[in-house]
Amino acid sequence: MTEDRDPTQVMLYTSRYFAAMSNVIAAHHGTVDKFIGDAVMGIWNAPVEHDEHVLQACEAVLRCIEANQALNDEFAREGWPAYKTRFGLHVGDAMIGNIGSSDRMNYTALGATVNLASRLETLNKDYGTRVLVSQAVKDAAESRFAFRSVATIKPKGFAKEVGVYELLGRHTDAPELPLTDVVSPAV
Repeated sequence: MTEDRDPTQVMLYTSRYFAAMSNVIAAHHGTVDKFIGDAVMGIWNAPVEHDEHVLQACEAVLRCIEANQALNDEFAREGWPAYKTRFGLHVGDAMIGNIGSSDRMNYTALGATVNLASRLETLNKDYGTRVLVSQAVKDAAESRFAFRSVATIKPKGFAKEVGVYELLGRHTDAPELPLTDVVSPAV
Protein backbone atom coordinates (compact mmCIF):
# COMPACT_ATOMS: atom_id res chain seq x y z
CA MET A 1 0.00 0.00 0.00
CA THR A 2 2.81 2.43 0.77
CA GLU A 3 5.35 1.47 -1.88
CA ASP A 4 4.51 4.32 -4.27
CA ARG A 5 3.19 6.78 -1.69
CA ASP A 6 4.76 9.87 -0.19
CA PRO A 7 6.04 8.97 3.31
CA THR A 8 4.54 12.12 4.80
CA GLN A 9 1.10 11.16 3.45
CA VAL A 10 1.55 7.62 4.77
CA MET A 11 2.31 9.03 8.21
CA LEU A 12 -0.67 11.40 8.15
CA TYR A 13 -3.19 8.77 7.01
CA THR A 14 -1.82 6.12 9.35
CA SER A 15 -2.03 8.58 12.25
CA ARG A 16 -5.70 9.21 11.42
CA TYR A 17 -6.26 5.45 11.42
CA PHE A 18 -4.42 5.03 14.75
CA ALA A 19 -6.43 7.87 16.31
CA ALA A 20 -9.75 6.33 15.23
CA MET A 21 -8.88 2.86 16.53
CA SER A 22 -7.31 4.19 19.74
CA ASN A 23 -10.35 6.30 20.58
CA VAL A 24 -12.66 3.30 20.24
CA ILE A 25 -10.38 1.11 22.37
CA ALA A 26 -10.15 3.77 25.10
CA ALA A 27 -13.91 4.39 24.99
CA HIS A 28 -14.41 0.72 25.89
CA HIS A 29 -12.07 0.62 28.89
CA GLY A 30 -9.12 -0.63 26.82
CA THR A 31 -5.54 0.57 26.82
CA VAL A 32 -3.51 1.02 23.67
CA ASP A 33 -0.33 -0.89 24.38
CA LYS A 34 1.59 0.00 21.23
CA PHE A 35 1.59 0.58 17.51
CA ILE A 36 3.48 -2.03 15.48
CA GLY A 37 3.81 -0.98 11.86
CA ASP A 38 0.17 -0.36 10.94
CA ALA A 39 -1.16 -2.54 13.79
CA VAL A 40 -2.61 -1.44 17.11
CA MET A 41 -2.19 -3.65 20.18
CA GLY A 42 -4.83 -3.05 22.82
CA ILE A 43 -5.28 -4.65 26.22
CA TRP A 44 -8.19 -4.73 28.64
CA ASN A 45 -8.35 -5.13 32.42
CA ALA A 46 -5.05 -3.28 32.90
CA PRO A 47 -3.87 -1.00 34.27
CA VAL A 48 -7.37 -0.62 35.71
CA GLU A 49 -9.41 -3.76 36.36
CA HIS A 50 -12.86 -3.92 34.79
CA ASP A 51 -15.35 -6.72 35.49
CA GLU A 52 -16.71 -6.76 31.93
CA HIS A 53 -13.36 -6.53 30.14
CA VAL A 54 -14.07 -9.39 27.71
CA LEU A 55 -17.45 -7.89 26.77
CA GLN A 56 -15.85 -4.47 26.39
CA ALA A 57 -13.12 -5.92 24.13
CA CYS A 58 -15.72 -7.58 21.89
CA GLU A 59 -17.76 -4.38 21.73
CA ALA A 60 -14.63 -2.37 20.95
CA VAL A 61 -13.78 -4.67 18.05
CA LEU A 62 -17.24 -4.24 16.54
CA ARG A 63 -17.02 -0.48 16.96
CA CYS A 64 -13.49 -0.48 15.50
CA ILE A 65 -14.88 -2.17 12.38
CA GLU A 66 -17.52 0.57 12.10
CA ALA A 67 -14.92 3.31 12.63
CA ASN A 68 -12.58 1.66 10.13
CA GLN A 69 -15.33 1.60 7.49
CA ALA A 70 -16.19 5.27 8.06
CA LEU A 71 -12.52 6.20 7.82
CA ASN A 72 -12.06 4.10 4.67
CA ASP A 73 -15.03 5.94 3.12
CA GLU A 74 -13.24 9.24 3.85
CA PHE A 75 -9.97 7.85 2.48
CA ALA A 76 -11.68 6.73 -0.74
CA ARG A 77 -13.05 10.25 -1.28
CA GLU A 78 -9.50 11.54 -0.76
CA GLY A 79 -7.96 8.99 -3.13
CA TRP A 80 -6.23 6.99 -0.40
CA PRO A 81 -6.40 3.16 -0.19
CA ALA A 82 -8.44 1.41 2.49
CA TYR A 83 -6.91 0.10 5.70
CA LYS A 84 -7.93 -3.55 6.08
CA THR A 85 -8.15 -4.29 9.77
CA ARG A 86 -8.14 -7.77 11.33
CA PHE A 87 -8.56 -8.62 15.00
CA GLY A 88 -7.52 -11.43 17.34
CA LEU A 89 -8.89 -11.67 20.87
CA HIS A 90 -7.88 -14.00 23.67
CA VAL A 91 -8.35 -13.75 27.42
CA GLY A 92 -6.02 -15.17 30.02
CA ASP A 93 -3.15 -14.38 32.32
CA ALA A 94 -0.39 -12.09 31.11
CA MET A 95 2.53 -10.31 32.67
CA ILE A 96 1.81 -6.58 32.49
CA GLY A 97 4.15 -3.79 33.50
CA ASN A 98 7.20 -1.84 32.52
CA ILE A 99 9.84 -3.76 30.62
CA GLY A 100 13.02 -2.70 28.93
CA SER A 101 16.42 -1.39 29.78
CA SER A 102 17.71 1.39 32.02
CA ASP A 103 17.50 3.91 29.17
CA ARG A 104 14.17 2.87 27.63
CA MET A 105 11.09 1.34 29.24
CA ASN A 106 7.68 0.41 27.82
CA TYR A 107 4.47 -0.51 29.59
CA THR A 108 3.29 -3.70 27.86
CA ALA A 109 1.78 -7.14 28.21
CA LEU A 110 3.77 -10.34 27.65
CA GLY A 111 3.03 -14.03 27.67
CA ALA A 112 1.18 -16.84 25.95
CA THR A 113 -2.12 -14.94 26.10
CA VAL A 114 -0.67 -12.11 24.02
CA ASN A 115 0.98 -14.56 21.63
CA LEU A 116 -2.29 -16.41 21.02
CA ALA A 117 -4.20 -13.18 20.36
CA SER A 118 -1.55 -12.25 17.79
CA ARG A 119 -1.75 -15.67 16.13
CA LEU A 120 -5.56 -15.38 15.94
CA GLU A 121 -5.24 -12.00 14.23
CA THR A 122 -2.89 -13.50 11.64
CA LEU A 123 -5.17 -16.53 11.06
CA ASN A 124 -7.87 -14.22 9.71
CA LYS A 125 -5.93 -14.24 6.42
CA ASP A 126 -6.25 -18.03 6.17
CA TYR A 127 -9.96 -18.14 7.03
CA GLY A 128 -11.10 -15.03 5.17
CA THR A 129 -12.40 -13.50 8.40
CA ARG A 130 -11.92 -10.18 10.19
CA VAL A 131 -12.31 -11.14 13.85
CA LEU A 132 -11.13 -14.40 15.38
CA VAL A 133 -11.40 -15.16 19.07
CA SER A 134 -10.42 -18.04 21.31
CA GLN A 135 -12.76 -20.47 23.04
CA ALA A 136 -12.12 -18.56 26.27
CA VAL A 137 -13.41 -15.30 24.77
CA LYS A 138 -16.44 -17.03 23.27
CA ASP A 139 -17.27 -18.67 26.61
CA ALA A 140 -17.01 -15.34 28.45
CA ALA A 141 -19.01 -13.30 25.92
CA GLU A 142 -21.56 -15.61 24.28
CA SER A 143 -24.40 -14.22 26.39
CA ARG A 144 -24.17 -10.91 24.46
CA PHE A 145 -22.38 -11.76 21.23
CA ALA A 146 -22.82 -14.25 18.40
CA PHE A 147 -19.96 -16.49 17.30
CA ARG A 148 -19.33 -19.05 14.54
CA SER A 149 -17.02 -22.02 15.03
CA VAL A 150 -14.11 -21.83 12.58
CA ALA A 151 -11.52 -24.41 13.62
CA THR A 152 -9.61 -26.13 16.36
CA ILE A 153 -5.91 -25.39 16.13
CA LYS A 154 -2.73 -26.30 17.96
CA PRO A 155 -0.64 -23.15 17.65
CA LYS A 156 3.12 -23.46 17.44
CA GLY A 157 4.53 -23.27 20.95
CA PHE A 158 1.26 -24.32 22.66
CA ALA A 159 0.67 -27.71 24.23
CA LYS A 160 -3.13 -27.68 23.97
CA GLU A 161 -5.54 -27.26 21.12
CA VAL A 162 -7.58 -24.06 21.00
CA GLY A 163 -11.09 -23.57 19.66
CA VAL A 164 -11.23 -20.68 17.20
CA TYR A 165 -14.42 -18.69 16.59
CA GLU A 166 -15.43 -15.77 14.44
CA LEU A 167 -17.11 -12.88 16.27
CA LEU A 168 -20.20 -12.14 14.16
CA GLY A 169 -21.86 -9.35 16.15
CA ARG A 170 -24.13 -8.59 19.08
CA HIS A 171 -27.17 -10.72 19.77
CA THR A 172 -30.15 -8.84 18.36
CA ASP A 173 -31.53 -8.24 21.85
CA ALA A 174 -28.18 -7.14 23.33
CA PRO A 175 -27.69 -3.37 23.44
CA GLU A 176 -24.33 -1.83 22.68
CA LEU A 177 -22.19 -1.40 25.78
CA PRO A 178 -21.91 2.19 26.97
CA LEU A 179 -18.94 4.34 26.03
CA THR A 180 -16.69 6.22 28.39
CA ASP A 181 -15.99 9.87 27.67
CA VAL A 182 -13.03 10.09 25.30
CA VAL A 183 -11.95 13.20 23.51
CA SER A 184 -10.75 12.68 19.95
CA PRO A 185 -7.28 14.10 19.43
CA ALA A 186 -6.65 16.29 16.40
CA VAL A 187 -4.35 14.65 13.90
